[in-house]
Amino acid sequence: MGMSLTTAMPYSTAKHLNNESATATAGTFEGSIGPRPHGNQTVGNFSGTYELRNRGGRFTGEWAISIHNTSKSGTMRGGFIRIFMLGRVTIGGVNRTMPIVGFIKSTNGTFVGRFMAPIGPALYFWGTYT
Repeated sequence: MGMSLTTAMPYSTAKHLNNESATATAGTFEGSIGPRPHGNQTVGNFSGTYELRNRGGRFTGEWAISIHNTSKSGTMRGGFIRIFMLGRVTIGGVNRTMPIVGFIKSTNGTFVGRFMAPIGPALYFWGTYT
């Protein structure tokens, strides 16, 4: 009864656990943008690629929105560490780059989050990744 945890679980080495919970190190994502998560009122969409690293990753992609008869599109890039996201977006045709900050949570091939920029409302985003 007085045995250590490592003796009781001899197959739980770091190498064994990493093989069981192997995650793709790179992939693609796509999703929607709106005022509420998974709501029926989407204002835009986005897609891109990601690369995972230790406890986080990097992403690049393109986005497009349409609010109040105004359409805008551009590119995005940045990184995420656990639930925090930092990045930059460019607005096509304006030659302007703007910082974004937000939160992201992912489970089983889906993600949901919220981002904020110095201009505009804080919006939710959700989608899938492979």
